[in-house]
Amino acid sequence: MHSFPGYIHHLSERLRPKLYLWVALVVAVPRLLFFAVAPGRNVYGNAPGELAVAKNMAEGGVYLDASGQPDSDFNPGYPSFLALWHLLSGNSLVGIKLSHVAFDIGTALALSWVLAATCSTLTVLLFAIALALHPLLLLLCNNINDEPMLTFLIAVSFVALYRALQNPSIWRFVQAGVLLGLAIFTKSTALFLPFFLTAALWLVLRKPTAPRLLHWVAYLLASIVILLPWAYRNYVVLGHFAFNVHGIGQNLWFGSDPYIFMNHGTTMRAHAAELAANMRARGIAPPAGNNVFDREQWQLRMAIQKYKDLLHEPLVFAQVLLLKAARTLYASEDRPSGHLPLILLQIPTVILAVLGTVRLWKQPETRTLAWLLIIYVGYYYAIVFVGLPMVRYFVPAIPFLLAAAAEGLSACLPTAQPAAHSKPFVE
Repeated sequence: MHSFPGYIHHLSERLRPKLYLWVALVVAVPRLLFFAVAPGRNVYGNAPGELAVAKNMAEGGVYLDASGQPDSDFNPGYPSFLALWHLLSGNSLVGIKLSHVAFDIGTALALSWVLAATCSTLTVLLFAIALALHPLLLLLCNNINDEPMLTFLIAVSFVALYRALQNPSIWRFVQAGVLLGLAIFTKSTALFLPFFLTAALWLVLRKPTAPRLLHWVAYLLASIVILLPWAYRNYVVLGHFAFNVHGIGQNLWFGSDPYIFMNHGTTMRAHAAELAANMRARGIAPPAGNNVFDREQWQLRMAIQKYKDLLHEPLVFAQVLLLKAARTLYASEDRPSGHLPLILLQIPTVILAVLGTVRLWKQPETRTLAWLLIIYVGYYYAIVFVGLPMVRYFVPAIPFLLAAAAEGLSACLPTAQPAAHSKPFVE
């Protein structure tokens, strides 16, 4: 008789010959069932605005919002994707949501490839199950939002960079940079990730086979070149040569005051208006016009001043930082009812992820993977910790956190097999 852990391992080995097929099915089935039950669910938040931009792109070839003004809120990756579906199927959302399912499957398969090369088959299956059933990923898959596409691009950029680090070449680093550039082209939360990765990996990968400076230069240039057409469009239409036109200043400002980020809805906006009035009285006045770049600079000035004030009150500053750290565990977007479930989900996931990452780091052959997981997850924790702490900004890091947690859970099962048993899955 097998023990329960032994039975789980035995089952994983039986599924191993068609591992990637099982991964795809495990991820697809709950999403397709959810879509079948609620095909028109929750077109809310940014969805109406992005659909309006997509409609204008498809019908008139212009990047305008619903009011006919040049849009400055959305990077063009996802609206361009929506515009393609508008051309193919009009106002139907079926193709879009099925594509989201495909993006999630792609994310699972990409990271499963790395896990199959470095960890046990059981780790791969545990990761697939966790990603398949994670409630936040399920909810976002059945909506009109850019997270499934963004998360897929971040995941494939992770895999491409991992392959480049294993066998450094200029071409591999260019591929990784292009994929990350496409992710930034989709959403600006990844804007600083290539610089973050380059600096961190340059410091930690000190070995004879480490990539040369030329590799990292190629990686950064490739990630930036992808963004130049969008930056030029912003210069022509809005007067500023910039990659990101909206969000950083506001997120830093909202994230500087717990009265704002610990509330939501009308209460949050009321506290934001009160803080803006206080700053105006101190000489930090809003811009005369409604130019989005000028407003971003004004909001950034308010955030900097708020943090300067906090530096003179160390205890208050420490309390603010602790509140922001706590919010990274549960900060759902205007969904207080989701706070407790997210806390109950996040805390054991983080604990298992730490265990799994330490296990990978202790083995020389998987240390590079451990560093990549730490850096990708750490970057997105920094985004929600420094700026407005909102769990939706953390979504692209969830698959990496689940991958590390799957390795941690696998380590707790005494019959889990070593990484060498998965070598046949490597090219």
